[in-house]
Amino acid sequence: MDAPQSQFDIKHHMEVPETHKNKVTEVVVGEGGCHKILRYDMKLLVQYSACATVFTKGTVFTMDNTTLRTTGLMVLLLGTVCAFTVLAHAGDTEALAALQTQPLEALADQVSAFVPFVLALFVSLTLSRWWALRVTALGKVFDSLANTCMIVASELNDLRWRNVRTGIMKYGMASIELLVQAAREDEDIDSLLELDLLTDTEAEFMKEYELLWQRPMVIWAWIMHIVSDAMDHDKTPAPSRQAVIGQCLAARDGMANINMYLDTQLPFAYVHLITLLVNVQNILMAIKSGCKFAKAVPERDPFIMIQQVLTTAIIVFIYQALLTIAYTIMDPFGDDVLDFPIRAYKAYVASIVDAMMGAGRGCPAVSSDGRLHRPLMT
Repeated sequence: MDAPQSQFDIKHHMEVPETHKNKVTEVVVGEGGCHKILRYDMKLLVQYSACATVFTKGTVFTMDNTTLRTTGLMVLLLGTVCAFTVLAHAGDTEALAALQTQPLEALADQVSAFVPFVLALFVSLTLSRWWALRVTALGKVFDSLANTCMIVASELNDLRWRNVRTGIMKYGMASIELLVQAAREDEDIDSLLELDLLTDTEAEFMKEYELLWQRPMVIWAWIMHIVSDAMDHDKTPAPSRQAVIGQCLAARDGMANINMYLDTQLPFAYVHLITLLVNVQNILMAIKSGCKFAKAVPERDPFIMIQQVLTTAIIVFIYQALLTIAYTIMDPFGDDVLDFPIRAYKAYVASIVDAMMGAGRGCPAVSSDGRLHRPLMT
């Protein structure tokens, strides 16, 4: 026997997560208390300038310390090369001033000319995958749930189908929870019991499927079965049943797309080569700048010294930041600040489901003579 369940209420799932508004970003608190960017204001970003917002949540300065650490290491390498070069020419300032750095500069320039092209393509591919995950994968599941609820609310609007409509809402929200668990590789079926999305028996049945990606697809199979049976009993026209079946299949396709993107990464050799090119470029930049810094020591030219340090820091920072962004958004279902704010998305989907299922109460009725009779709302 199932344990007693509290009454399911879709409005409990519409609660917007805790939100913090910063200068240009709106951050929500996600699973585990992790902050994630929900949206940002491009106009305010331009008005405040990027320089004034470098320490805002979600920038390359705050989301990960890898970029700053790598930049610091390259500046340290610059100093080490400079010190070694000066010591190697101790007592011979003329030889140090005449140090030939042209071959090293030519090599660094050749690599620097090649890296931006391949790195830009890599970042473009990564951003395309991220957008596809949101629109053609996760978005497809959300749209399928909303469309299914709209069709069910329209075709199965009698009071006797209330349990069916409630069941579709529950199973739809359960599928999203299970989908997120599969993407995060987090098996927590008991949380769906606490949310009143599954009964004890249903939860135990789900545990039989050890592959997490099976579970949300099973839920959508249930939805298709339930709606098809209900429409058969209600003698609903076949096109409506076909429409629901199409939405269920689209939801399955969306979940399969998420699994495909997460489990079929860009070729490792390609990603390794891109990373290696950036690393080599950064090292060459630091060595070249260290030699030119040392060459400027006899003449005590502060402008060249400062230029070399800033050039290394800025270029290394930009390239490393692009790599950092790429690996951060490679899997947007994690806890990074740039990952999908799933809790906010779930609240939005729940509100759409609630709107679709409740729209019938205020829908005008059409009489046989074509007139509309609007209901009296109390």
